[in-house]
Amino acid sequence: MTESVAAAPLTGSLAKQPAVDGGPFGIKGLAWAIFEGARNPYYNLIVIYIFAPYFAEVMVGGGEQGLTLSGLTITIAGIVTALTAPLLGVVADKAGRRKPPIFVFMAVMAVCSFALWWARPDGPLTMWPTMAVLAIAYCCYGYSEVLHNAMLPSAGRPSALPIISGLGLSMGNILSVGILIFFLFGLLLPGSGLPFAAESQVIPLDQATHEPQRFAGPFVAVWMTLLLIPFFVFMPDGLSKGLSWKQAAGDVFRGEDRNAGKPQTLMQRASVFKKYLAQLFREHPQTMRFLIARTIYADAMAALLTLGAVFAKTFLGWSGVEILFFGITGVLFGAIGGFVGGFLDRVLGPKLALVWELGVLTFLLLLQLSITPDSLLFGLVPSGTPIWGSPFFDTLSDVTYFLFVIPVAIAVVASISSSRYMLVHIAPHDRIGEFFGLYAIAGTVTVWMGPGLVSLLTWLTGNQRIGMGGIGFMFLLGLIILWKVHAPKRGFDA
Repeated sequence: MTESVAAAPLTGSLAKQPAVDGGPFGIKGLAWAIFEGARNPYYNLIVIYIFAPYFAEVMVGGGEQGLTLSGLTITIAGIVTALTAPLLGVVADKAGRRKPPIFVFMAVMAVCSFALWWARPDGPLTMWPTMAVLAIAYCCYGYSEVLHNAMLPSAGRPSALPIISGLGLSMGNILSVGILIFFLFGLLLPGSGLPFAAESQVIPLDQATHEPQRFAGPFVAVWMTLLLIPFFVFMPDGLSKGLSWKQAAGDVFRGEDRNAGKPQTLMQRASVFKKYLAQLFREHPQTMRFLIARTIYADAMAALLTLGAVFAKTFLGWSGVEILFFGITGVLFGAIGGFVGGFLDRVLGPKLALVWELGVLTFLLLLQLSITPDSLLFGLVPSGTPIWGSPFFDTLSDVTYFLFVIPVAIAVVASISSSRYMLVHIAPHDRIGEFFGLYAIAGTVTVWMGPGLVSLLTWLTGNQRIGMGGIGFMFLLGLIILWKVHAPKRGFDA
């Protein structure tokens, strides 16, 4: 992110920095990748599968209001991130070092996660304070993602970046699967009387007061704290520009351009930035068009991931254990998606691979929204009666929706992997770091649009399926713009 705003108009692009060496499994690449293994479990446990359904069902009351307020929380956090992340990026680019702000953001995330232990309908963290805590943590998650992605060019040589990027995704997914399995078999299922359930929990927690769901917060806080150590020890920081953070902030917020020797007005800085963007669109129209498409379909994927489990909880009436089975299956098969994406990239090229992946996601979303607790395919197939004696997923609707998580997870992770490789494929070689910064902005500062659209449509119509249907329109719009991107058969990475 930091290279995007600051690169040309402020300090010069990363192309001016010394060449970076190191392979995909070098110490720098592993240190960069393990950051996702430390941070991504927060997303899977808190934002998607464990705490979010508890918040929507127990603290909000479920139904349309549960989905609306869950989407509203992410929307508010996304708008705040959109307004502030670019300025943060400029300050970080001027100061050079990114580890200090990453440390601050991850520390705030850890504190907010730990505080979720006290999130209960009767307090001390009631619904609105809990929304505030979740929004703050989500902002910090976005800030850390922006700065971490901008450090990717420093993690290895250019040809190794797609593998390092995929390694981070796989590490985040695999570790999240392990944690979800621990919560399911160590905390939620024990004492249920099921043949495969233990008699007692690994950590004694009260199911009646939803302590296992609330325990996800403190667990994530400790997990992040421990697993971030290798990143801060072994991953090299950005090159210092000779400015302190205070001086860099003065340059940005007061318009003091030390190179020019005189302050700049807000209009002057806006003009410089406008000219910078115009130059990018003029010199690299295909890359910029891809980044616009990626902004739209990445927001759709974010909404699908963050609200999919909440939808299953509030609309289909799934239990917390069913949500966890759903999450474990999705994250597990998501790890396969990285390999699928790599295979499609080699066979079809990254553009056609993305077209297929996003097309499949759009079709699968339509099929998912055709499911109600009583029928499939918009009422054509009755499916509300139990089909077997299992305590979980006992109706055809439940089983069908559950099975859809497999291709959806594969397609989502494959599209993430293909998107990163697409940028490596079409961006100019000598400005790859700068465009990775733009890529980070494109997937972060507008992340509120998808959840915001779902929340708005659900509130206006009172129908959760119509609300989730807004995601499909975003997928289609992203696909249309992506189709107009001209991608050469061979990129610089050839």
